[in-house]
Amino acid sequence: MDPVCLRCGNTLREGESFCPHCGAPQLVVEAAEPGMQQAPTQRPQGELRGVQWPAAISSALLLAIPVGLLSALAGMSSIFVIAGGFATIALYRRKSSAFTDGRIGWRVGAILGLASAVIASAADAARMLVLRYGMHEAHAIDEQFRMVAQQMADQALKSNSEAMQQAPQLVHAWANFWLSAEGHAAIQLLTAALVSVGMILFAAAGGAIAGRVLAARPRAQRSL
Repeated sequence: MDPVCLRCGNTLREGESFCPHCGAPQLVVEAAEPGMQQAPTQRPQGELRGVQWPAAISSALLLAIPVGLLSALAGMSSIFVIAGGFATIALYRRKSSAFTDGRIGWRVGAILGLASAVIASAADAARMLVLRYGMHEAHAIDEQFRMVAQQMADQALKSNSEAMQQAPQLVHAWANFWLSAEGHAAIQLLTAALVSVGMILFAAAGGAIAGRVLAARPRAQRSL
């Protein structure tokens, strides 16, 4: 049977793409069969920019133990806290197939810093309890607090000379607070808070550096 034009219905010759009578193109689009789905396009690895939180948290908690203990025993050092953030991103890349960049590294490194700060604070509190009650060095600990409190009290008196003339009792009460037991506890809490903030920032910085540096390197294939 000869083909006919899709518009005017006149007979066409075999293979004609345009109708010689009305000039309409003879294009036919076949509909896809039911049940057939288009294969999804594979996304490049660089587009997988979300954080895989289970791998991120487990990597951070694993490295938070040595980083936190070192911070409590050897004093908070920015060098090994940054190194801990770098190592966390390296471990995170090995445990997951996620893409890393500076932003992701910053977020994962901050988790390490927070966990390390908690461990360091707990370890430092345990150390002070052992020194005070186990090794009976309470006098030495109190003397250190007294020296720090005295410096803060003297600074408060010097920096508030005008307030000293107007309200001397208030300034003296503020200075005496730092010399009291409550002041010693406040000093310890402020120190722990400042150290914790520093650890979070340094660990996040190390993670951000690692995220950018390691993103340019090919990921090693894990053996089955």
